[in-house]
Amino acid sequence: MEDQEFRKLLVQVHNSLSQNEMLELVFLCSDILKKDLSDVVTARDLFSLLQKRDLLSSDDSSLLVELLKIIKRDQLIRDLQLNPQLSRSRVSPFRRMLFELSENISDDDLRNIKFLLNNTLPRRKLQQNVTVLQLFLEMEKRGYMSANNLGTLESITEPVCPSLKKIISLYQKENGSSVPEEMKGRDKSDSQDTSVTTRPDPPEDTAAYHQEEPPSYLSHPLCTEEHSSGNAVQEQVAHLRLSETRNLAEGDRNLSFPEPNQNNTPKLEQYDMSGDWRGFALIINNYDFSNCQELKNREGTDIDEKSLVAVLRWLGFEIVKRQDCNRESMLEALDELRRRDHTQADCVVCCVLTHGCEGGVQGVDGKTVLLRELMELLDGIHCPSLQQKPKLFFIQACQGVHEQQVVFLQSDGPNNTSDVEFFCDAEVPRESIPAGADYLVAMATVSGCVSFREKSKGSWFIQSLCKNLEQLVPSGIDLLSILTKVNNDMSKKADRTGTRKQMSKPEFTLTKRIVFPIPKTPMPP
Repeated sequence: MEDQEFRKLLVQVHNSLSQNEMLELVFLCSDILKKDLSDVVTARDLFSLLQKRDLLSSDDSSLLVELLKIIKRDQLIRDLQLNPQLSRSRVSPFRRMLFELSENISDDDLRNIKFLLNNTLPRRKLQQNVTVLQLFLEMEKRGYMSANNLGTLESITEPVCPSLKKIISLYQKENGSSVPEEMKGRDKSDSQDTSVTTRPDPPEDTAAYHQEEPPSYLSHPLCTEEHSSGNAVQEQVAHLRLSETRNLAEGDRNLSFPEPNQNNTPKLEQYDMSGDWRGFALIINNYDFSNCQELKNREGTDIDEKSLVAVLRWLGFEIVKRQDCNRESMLEALDELRRRDHTQADCVVCCVLTHGCEGGVQGVDGKTVLLRELMELLDGIHCPSLQQKPKLFFIQACQGVHEQQVVFLQSDGPNNTSDVEFFCDAEVPRESIPAGADYLVAMATVSGCVSFREKSKGSWFIQSLCKNLEQLVPSGIDLLSILTKVNNDMSKKADRTGTRKQMSKPEFTLTKRIVFPIPKTPMPP
């Protein structure tokens, strides 16, 4: 590539980066350039410095590729037709580790960390607009942290988000870094004023799902939202001092998993979710059954659709919607999805909201489409670009063979005069999963049980699914564990008599774990 063409390419990169991404690149290059980069305000400035040091040129763009990979701009690498193969890494393991920590620290966590540093850094360095990376640079500048001195870093991150400890520990193990000798053998509370020695009491609905991850400080995000957004920072930090015994007692009330011995735990593979585009998400939403005498309109399904669109778009999916499909239109929608290019996609999602019968789902014409018919269109034979990628189906299907039953649940208001209308949904079809790997189908209910769809709030299954994705994806929880939490929610649902319950059912032929990356922006309200 000619020098002039390369400069044009760098301008394209500059124009494609947000201000936050530019600051991330500056942080990652601070070791490489070995100078204060606080005066660097644009990506162009940074590229000029790298070129002057012969670290970036038309003959060697590997550093640019490495930086873009770290900040997860893989699509930009592809768009610019840069060689994605790296002969060597120039960004230091220390810088990578700190960046990975920053990716797992929420805004609420950052406020707590700043509170813990009140007696360590000047107040102007702890203002609201100071980012995690800027905070790390200030700690380095003042000698509170280095590649071989992580004591203060551990003391401010572990109480706020204990799972971050694994990222730091693995870095120390792989790079020989440790706490300075003068700190060894001392109680943490004596080593720094900022130390907090006990874990926070986690919220009841997420505590059971803080699973131990395979050790990797460059793995998917691990940190959790562990504080109520309405609490003041002082209250949150006070909660950090609750006893470990109480945490264990509270955890006994939840579904819990024993913590594995990391030394003996095999590393479980994960499907690659490193791209900046998750893939297509098809939502088939059938409401209007007015032309089918046996089936009623599906009240409340529009609420389910809105919830799915919001959470799937937040997770990085491109939404494709189809309304009121008959049998032929449903098959056409899946065939159209099959013919799309999934080469750059991490996975594919298909949500079907409709009436159902034993073994399939129904179009608005009352005709049945077997689940196997829908799913086989996306197998490796019919859709080669989805080979070895997860194919995720979420089915909310209402019963079509029997007359729809209506369950009225009395409200908790005065005199119990307000009724809430619920509709019963279908039994789960048998033989849901077709032959072949990498499928997951999550059904609203198991065979023999009903599934409820509330007219004003949507279905129990879809609403629980969306709520738990929103709450647990930022914690780095894998999809099957999230669906286990959905099962737990469903098991507690019942009508007013307590005799009619619901249990959702995931079935799968997945060969690896599915862990969605933490979205960079909060879930929109």
